[in-house]
Amino acid sequence: MAEMKHAKKPERRAPERRPREPKRPRQSAPREPRPAIGRSRVFKAALAREYGVTQLPESLKLRTEKTLSTLPDVMPSKPRPILRLFRGMATAAAALAVASVILLGLNSTNPQLTESMPGLGPMFAAMNERPTPQPTAGPTPQPEFNPVTVLSKGDFDGVLIIDDAWSDGKSLLLDMSISPGDSFYDICDKFGLGSAPSLSLGTMLQNEYGENYKENNASLLVDYGDGYIELGPDAFAPVFKTDSSGRLTARWQAELDGDIEAGDELTVTLSVPDLTTIAEFDSFPIYSWASNFETTFTLPVSTNKNRVFSLQASDGPVRLHSVDYSPSKVTLDVSLPYLGMVGDLIPDRGESSGCPLGFYAQLSCTTSGGEKFIYSPSADYMSSRNSSDPGLSELSEMSYTFTTIGEAADPRELRSPLVLTFYEFPLEFNDGQSLGRVTAEFTIDLYTGMAYPSENYLENGFEKGDASKTTVERLEEASYNGLLLMPMGNWPEAINSGYDPFAAFTLSAPAEASGRELAVQCYFNGAVVHSFIFVLGENNEWEDGTVYTNYFTLPGAGLEYLQANVNIFYPDELANTYGYVLFDRLELIDPFSGEVIIPDLKAAWEDIYIKLLGAKPYSSGIAANDSENDVSSSSPPL
Repeated sequence: MAEMKHAKKPERRAPERRPREPKRPRQSAPREPRPAIGRSRVFKAALAREYGVTQLPESLKLRTEKTLSTLPDVMPSKPRPILRLFRGMATAAAALAVASVILLGLNSTNPQLTESMPGLGPMFAAMNERPTPQPTAGPTPQPEFNPVTVLSKGDFDGVLIIDDAWSDGKSLLLDMSISPGDSFYDICDKFGLGSAPSLSLGTMLQNEYGENYKENNASLLVDYGDGYIELGPDAFAPVFKTDSSGRLTARWQAELDGDIEAGDELTVTLSVPDLTTIAEFDSFPIYSWASNFETTFTLPVSTNKNRVFSLQASDGPVRLHSVDYSPSKVTLDVSLPYLGMVGDLIPDRGESSGCPLGFYAQLSCTTSGGEKFIYSPSADYMSSRNSSDPGLSELSEMSYTFTTIGEAADPRELRSPLVLTFYEFPLEFNDGQSLGRVTAEFTIDLYTGMAYPSENYLENGFEKGDASKTTVERLEEASYNGLLLMPMGNWPEAINSGYDPFAAFTLSAPAEASGRELAVQCYFNGAVVHSFIFVLGENNEWEDGTVYTNYFTLPGAGLEYLQANVNIFYPDELANTYGYVLFDRLELIDPFSGEVIIPDLKAAWEDIYIKLLGAKPYSSGIAANDSENDVSSSSPPL
């Protein structure tokens, strides 16, 4: 065994291969030679039929047979590569033309498909001027919530019902209702609360002066596993109002600041120890009950509609960088240029004068019913500015957060696309509708993660401003020989009218114009019925009128301006003859040269208003969060 253990293994021999025999060619029967074409009877008969000759003359017949006998068996053909190339190119061009016609027709009917084609997609997107919005994904079924009924453990005759609860990880939405008993309505009748009472959380107390006030002790605790969020009385205070069906209902949406992810489950603990009723037009509490509602329930976090994506969309100098979307909360990161200050175009606006132009964003979308919904900004515009340059001389990085908090719409009913619009002036300057022009606008398609410039603002009577122009340039373009009728302090109806009785206007000019003498001429029935001479920079009272001057500095432009408030007393002769009638127009001239500087002060004010602030906004009937946001078609003085 030992010898075998160390024995040498035999070498492996390659198997012997036999050489293959070469394949023999197949044997085929010999083909008979083809008769010469000149001796073919069939060919001769064809020629006779072609030329209509059945019997040839003998001499022609002999010559023809001699010629045919000299022809080869196979006719030679010359190769023509250039002709073949042109024929191939013509065929390819024809095929390309047919394909182009088909694609152009497809682009007119289904641009989404052509824009998504590899290679050709950017060409069709450029042809369509902007990317075509992709179809919005259909509604995703939401997990059903089983209503929770809570019995009162106090002296309140009724139950609290959690009709619906939902969370996308950013907010918690509660739809609640209260079903009271007969004793509740008896008390409402006793205190004359009418047929539509309301209930708020809290109890009625009295201060040392015997005055009633309400104290809320309700709370909402949200436990999401890795932590919890507690909303106290300041953050949890829904009011139950009587709806059209006679039920007391309330919707409450609370922001959740925790790190809540998909798959998490929320455990919600609700405590409502007291309820108080108040009068419809009175904020003072009238009667309180000890309701002692307490309940705990769970619900899953639904993040199937949440979207987070980065992009590079530009509308002029404004750039949109990223979108963090959930149905209840949207955060957008943008870069905005420095356009000047609000006080440059509308001086003397208090704290707003030092606010930059163009930073005022509005986010809107469409409800399932086709109505426009405007989101609520969750923070002050300037609190999210991230810029170390106090002068804002360069682009400022901004982060805007919008929420759907409120009772105007259910966030689950909202859908893309979103419309992000930047206005020059704060929205509160005109009851929710911005004065001035639009800085930029983007339409954001959540289905594709794309954004592109749009012009929805045109529907509301706005126009886009020129971001390349400074406020100093805009003031120069709007002036009449250096003089301005700024929107501030001017009321167009007072310029030609004799209310009080006098005509009034406010004239602005650079401070170096102080000492310039001007004259106002008042026209009636085409003739000058009154004239008034005054000096800029002076404070004077004359028999014909008064002038009061003050100075202000434009915060962004760094220029000092004067403001002359001119009042023209109504002429006695005109009042005695016609009564206090309107002037036809007021004309501003140079009293020395007679040069007309402003032929019609009222028309000039309207012209300057449009040049400085843009086209005058009008009421479009848009349904926003608050019905108080409706605006009138007239423009009040600023």
